[in-house]
Amino acid sequence: MDWLSEEEECVLVNAREMSPLWSVLADWTGSEEEADWVTVAPVFAEIIGRWEKAGYVEVYRGDEWPAHEGGERVTGEALEEMLRCPSTWEYREIPPVIGLLATAASSALSSPPSQ
Repeated sequence: MDWLSEEEECVLVNAREMSPLWSVLADWTGSEEEADWVTVAPVFAEIIGRWEKAGYVEVYRGDEWPAHEGGERVTGEALEEMLRCPSTWEYREIPPVIGLLATAASSALSSPPSQ
């Protein structure tokens, strides 16, 4: 996946693993310290927002894990607002859980676009 940025590849891997959003930041920083996550959250918020609009990923909020089972899909302005909110990216063991899910369309990301 040389044509994806390292940040995009991190999002794709986490989406395929149905990870919570905070896990994207933990994986990227290699740290369990939430203070380390704050600086990179805007980069990942932009990628997730863009990819959700393109149909590559979906974001769900629910009362239990996994969020996409029984939770509600978050889209549009509600998603943009949620991605801007620092608490969205915090580690949590209680509801709401916020999860990232790859769609079938995300398989197109595995190969570079045709020229």
